[in-house]
Amino acid sequence: MQKVLENIWVDSFVLNEVEDFISEWNTHSDVVMARTSGSTGIPKNISLLKNGMSYSARNTIAYFKLNEKTKALLCLPLTTIGGKMMLVRAFESKMTMFVDVASSNPLSRRDENFDFIAVTPMQLANILDESLLKLKKIKSILVGGAPINENLIYRLQEEKITVYHGYGMTETASHVAIKKVGLETDEYYHAMPGISFEYGQNQTLRINYPALQIDSIETTDVVELIDSKRFKWFGRNDFVVNSGGIKIHIEEIENQLSNLIEFPFFVFGISDVTLGEKLILCVESSEKINSLDFNFLGIKKPREIYILNSFVYTESGKIDRQATVNQLKLNE
Repeated sequence: MQKVLENIWVDSFVLNEVEDFISEWNTHSDVVMARTSGSTGIPKNISLLKNGMSYSARNTIAYFKLNEKTKALLCLPLTTIGGKMMLVRAFESKMTMFVDVASSNPLSRRDENFDFIAVTPMQLANILDESLLKLKKIKSILVGGAPINENLIYRLQEEKITVYHGYGMTETASHVAIKKVGLETDEYYHAMPGISFEYGQNQTLRINYPALQIDSIETTDVVELIDSKRFKWFGRNDFVVNSGGIKIHIEEIENQLSNLIEFPFFVFGISDVTLGEKLILCVESSEKINSLDFNFLGIKKPREIYILNSFVYTESGKIDRQATVNQLKLNE
């Protein structure tokens, strides 16, 4: 690894990306360019205030008590807000940061003991399978980028591990709320300092974040607000299927199926003459899959199953549901 700053060491494969971000950060411009993930629409470039990103970083530093004695691993793509914000946290806290190539199990080739790491749920699942002892030595594990399903929560509880699940998006410069998951599990997401919540339309979440100089940020996430600082998350409003008058939250069904399906999968709503919309299940596998019993879901069960050799993924590594379903050519 090569040292690029006194406290940041970088793998040669991502050296140029890190140096480019450091250069961008040190310009006289007040903003940094970022790109949305594309999981709910077409990816787009946006500008984020450096002051707002620093504010977010200091919130995380205070929450996890990060300092110059902290040893951290950056194993997220530098194209994502999660990767960029790990570097900003290193700038602000002076903690020692090792930057590695993003991989499915970032601990597999690391021998150091880390105090702080940020990963996606997919990375966390692979680490649990392959590098459990290394994982248990990490003091603070921040998880983000996607929901954590019930199967993963059960495994964390079984191994007596607590992680911190962040709720946020590119537009909010990483997480705006955190909840503990695993051995210790919070019922609600709790706002980071300087951030408050209120209802938008259709019981969706609206984020008030003065540090970003934005009056409010509308989301498509359906929540139950406990107060202006706490909420319970149910799923995205644009991930609701109205099947025969029954509203089905996609994330809720995927949570319930996570213990049954060992391969990557998702459920999706497609047009149906009788029901208006019907739920289908898509599974990524090149192997034969044993029959699955969905009867416990009742009228909310998937009506059809499609097995695909490969899904379509966004630039940030998330499943592009619509593009994947388009491959099925259901209307032809």
